[in-house]
Amino acid sequence: MPPSFMDKQRIYTVSELSFLIKDLLESSIPPVWVSGEISNFSRSRKGHIYFSLKDENSLINCVIWKSFTERIPFNLQDGMSVLIYGEVVVYPPQSQYQVRVYEIKPIGEGNLYLKFQLLKEKLQKEGLFDAERKKELPLFPRKVGVVTSITGAAIRDILNISGRRNPSVEIIIFPAQVQGVEAADTIVEGIKFFNERVPVDLIIVGRGGGSLEDLWAFNEEKVVRAIADSEIPVISAVGHEVDFSLSDFAADYRAPTPSAAAEVAFPSRDEIINSVDYYIRRLQREISSLFSSKQDKYKELKNRLVRLNPIGIVQEKFQRLDELENRMLRAMSKKFEINHLKLKELTGKLTALSPRAILKRGYSIVFKLPEKSIVKSTQDVRIKDKISVEVLDGNFKAVVIKN
Repeated sequence: MPPSFMDKQRIYTVSELSFLIKDLLESSIPPVWVSGEISNFSRSRKGHIYFSLKDENSLINCVIWKSFTERIPFNLQDGMSVLIYGEVVVYPPQSQYQVRVYEIKPIGEGNLYLKFQLLKEKLQKEGLFDAERKKELPLFPRKVGVVTSITGAAIRDILNISGRRNPSVEIIIFPAQVQGVEAADTIVEGIKFFNERVPVDLIIVGRGGGSLEDLWAFNEEKVVRAIADSEIPVISAVGHEVDFSLSDFAADYRAPTPSAAAEVAFPSRDEIINSVDYYIRRLQREISSLFSSKQDKYKELKNRLVRLNPIGIVQEKFQRLDELENRMLRAMSKKFEINHLKLKELTGKLTALSPRAILKRGYSIVFKLPEKSIVKSTQDVRIKDKISVEVLDGNFKAVVIKN
């Protein structure tokens, strides 16, 4: 039986064939720039973005992972013409090829986007966006300055939320242009107005959402520097949640929307009252607990004091001191008496042994002259030696005539 065709060919599984196509496709097509219109736009709960890029004749699926979506400085939506940069990859479970997007620009705003990136890099190198420059927002501002359009939705949102949360905070509005040729100058003027003329505790700078071109005033270098140089803390509230401006990076706090800025800037009066009540009750409990603890400690010390009876101990020590003092005096008196008797005895012996006592009994003392040494033997003198004889009532001189 002749061999069949299948005996000569390798048999692939579906997965093996899919991965073979994936390897061939991904290795043969380098990263590319592609232009088209966004359709089927969606964002997953994890933050990844999926959409199709189409033109008049074809459509290709695209994906932007969450790590790259955070870098997109504008709002993506269906119908938007964009320029994407990415690599062609295959999704094996469905055998679909798609573009994994790393960069995306709106067509028609490409020059603005490039300008945005270059200015961002320049100011970032200067340190204008450093976290160390950020000032803390006041917890309880009394006055808040708002730099925005007086007719826009942003100021209405701020006023509505501030009135609901804390109507006691004073709001001062500087009517600025937020779009157009003169917008940047009026925004800078508003920031300087609050720093130099009408001091406030906090400044909100912002407007509602729009295209990159609409929001461009908040990317102007003069506006970014004015925000960075402000002595008063600044909240940047430009556009929608997905919109980013250079003002956001320079501000002390970036709010995703003007409404969110109002939520941050104006502390809720009810929350403050509740917090104060909570801390008052907590303080009362702690004081009561501390007082009770100190009272128990006082009772314990008082009982210990009663048990130890320090007054009785002191009195006992005084009594003991008196007793020792009396014993000492008695011992000293007895010792004095004994020593007095010894002294009397020794005095008597000394008196009995003194030369004058001997003289009283009729004896005399002979001194050889002139050295006045006592003559104790006949050998101590010679004939014609002069001597002095001392008796009880005096002395007299004599000469040895016989030895």
